[in-house]
Amino acid sequence: MAAKKKSFEDNLKRLEEIVDLMENGNVGLEESLKLYKEGVDISVLCAQKLQDVQQQVSTLQKTASGLFEKQPFDPVEE
Repeated sequence: MAAKKKSFEDNLKRLEEIVDLMENGNVGLEESLKLYKEGVDISVLCAQKLQDVQQQVSTLQKTASGLFEKQPFDPVEE
């Protein structure tokens, strides 16, 4: 799959292009299905990449003694 070789940003840009093409309504049914499948594949890759990066991110938090220590990344879900 070619999307795996692209950067996260390139994949995200392609996903935005796919959305624009499909929202325009200027593509036929078969082309829409092809674009939809490509979009799903790219979306899965982007989600996996975000999850991988999230696991690697650490935040520095100041302790009561004024020192900084690494804490695991804990996203706040809204």
